Amino acid sequence: MSGPPAPPGEPSAQRVAEALLQAADLLEAFGENPHRVRAYRHGADVLVRHADGFAARLAEGRLTELPGIGRELAAKAREVAETGGLQAVAALQARIPPEAEALAGVPGVDRKTAIYLASRLHVGTVAQLAQLARTHLLRAVPWLGPEGGRRIEEGVRAVAGP
Repeated sequence: MSGPPAPPGEPSAQRVAEALLQAADLLEAFGENPHRVRAYRHGADVLVRHADGFAARLAEGRLTELPGIGRELAAKAREVAETGGLQAVAALQARIPPEAEALAGVPGVDRKTAIYLASRLHVGTVAQLAQLARTHLLRAVPWLGPEGGRRIEEGVRAVAGP
């Protein structure tokens, strides 16, 4: 679903923020601790807002001086700067069920939702997704809301027919 991490280069706040957001999306898709998901997203936001001087702070070990950046996120930033990616993201990507690919092909189902459906709700086929849509259980997906559920129902109809 995504390629290997970019090779390391000049460390940038944007690059680290993108890696943290990718990790947050995967953690959320797998139903991991919502506080950790929020911490990764907040950390990404903080790094982007304090992009000036990021490389110097990183080199001097002072990222934890920024609000919302603790030891774990500072270590993740260092890892991205040194390797171009996060091992945690690679490990999460390895957990993506193969069924998620087919589900992501349904209009209205993004990658994160496909992973959630396959890994948390054990939906493996478009037919199972159609059944889920008919019962309105798509509302169990925290970030979809009624409109997202309707988009997926329409997407299932477009792929599978009435």
